[in-house]
Amino acid sequence: MSSYKVLLINPPRINGIAWTREGRCQERETTLGTFKPPFTLSLIASLLREHKINFRVVDANALNITSNEICDLLLREDFIPAVIIYCTTTPTVINDTKSVSIIKERFQSKIIAFGPQISGAPRETMEKLPAIDIGIIGEPEFTIMDILEQDDIANFEGVRGIIWRDSSGIYTNNTRDWIEDLNQLPIPAWDLFPTDKYRVPLINEKYLIVETSRGCPFACEFCVTQLNHGLKFRERRHEVVVNEIEYLKDRYSIKFFNLFGDTVTFNKEFVEKFCDELIKRRLGIKWFANTRADTIHDGDLVKKMKESGCWMLSIGIESFNEYTRKSMQKKIKIDEIKNAIRLLREAGIISFGFFIYGYPGETERDLYETTSFACSLPLDYANFYPAIPYPGTAFYRRCEREGYLFQNSWSKMEYSYYILRTKDLNEDIVMRAISNAYIRFYLRARFIFGHIRNIGWLSLVAGFAKYGLKLLSMKLKDFPMRRRVN
Repeated sequence: MSSYKVLLINPPRINGIAWTREGRCQERETTLGTFKPPFTLSLIASLLREHKINFRVVDANALNITSNEICDLLLREDFIPAVIIYCTTTPTVINDTKSVSIIKERFQSKIIAFGPQISGAPRETMEKLPAIDIGIIGEPEFTIMDILEQDDIANFEGVRGIIWRDSSGIYTNNTRDWIEDLNQLPIPAWDLFPTDKYRVPLINEKYLIVETSRGCPFACEFCVTQLNHGLKFRERRHEVVVNEIEYLKDRYSIKFFNLFGDTVTFNKEFVEKFCDELIKRRLGIKWFANTRADTIHDGDLVKKMKESGCWMLSIGIESFNEYTRKSMQKKIKIDEIKNAIRLLREAGIISFGFFIYGYPGETERDLYETTSFACSLPLDYANFYPAIPYPGTAFYRRCEREGYLFQNSWSKMEYSYYILRTKDLNEDIVMRAISNAYIRFYLRARFIFGHIRNIGWLSLVAGFAKYGLKLLSMKLKDFPMRRRVN
């Protein structure tokens, strides 16, 4: 293995705002009231340590430090990186690369970027951001190890799954197969990260990510999952996942765990065995994850999930409109959504619904009907997002082909903006409808009393002080009380 010194960095905040740059998750801290731990970066750190590579880790996002402060830190440690590796996303790639370039120029390093933006638009990204020397397409872990095995840090013709440049041009190598056996990946090197900084919103508990699976066969049109992990579902063994949870609980005094997978509850057999193992070991932990409504239909299994420590499940509901769900390839039915949320409520598992507003073909009336549907469900929490066409997705290609992209700006491909324009919708209409949805959903007595039931009075007051006032100020500024839509 190489003798290169390697810097792993979660880039600095952007204008003081923390971001999640992990897998398909690419949002501001204000979106969910938290930022996720950089799981993939911690996994790479563990691999580098196993191979005895000289490296440093800096989570500048969590520590809220700048690129210049990172340079000063490295100089004090006499650590001059030959290679800098960072994860990035579509809305942050320009600012991230600018921040990392400051370190690159200071130490004359090579920089390697990975994440959904690189996988989705590799050549366009390399052309627009010449500071990037290597972009990783797909899963980065073993690709990075192959790069670091090269004797010549300037020539990467034999490394699969990358796009790279030299003085004569930009080259795209052959694709790399997805990692088949996820069980061979090590436990992430969380000891190198500021784990006290990663908190569950509202209850302010420490948490870490534990991966269960990769790949999703459902292929929703808007989702970047297939760019990161492909369509083929691959899963870790249930006992391996529980072993990791037990280790992290003991090592870091962690009680809450985000089970990370593109479709965590896809395999019923895994879920049953996983829950049985947690119950048998009596670890006393709580876990939460994303799920699909059509995988939550067995009441006995849902009860077992609760017994094992399932605290909350997030469900992509997207829209009340059946045509919209078909258009986005979201193959779920209204009855499946209602049944899943009912089962979670009966079992005492918190439900969190996600909705997308402004999909091509929708009208303003459709947006308000989705809001009414969200308020009619026994959901505990909900988030309402504008439709975003991330580069590399089928949705992006359709929007580009049919002329819906009003602003083709990477920095605005995030939940603060609506960059499409259709026959019936524009940014003003969609963002006003989203503000309406937040106000209608969260200023109900049903929500407030349910929230107190979930987290208690003290957490309610603390959470509202930290997140609620900020959310309301953001949403009220462009919220006229709902007007009639014919």
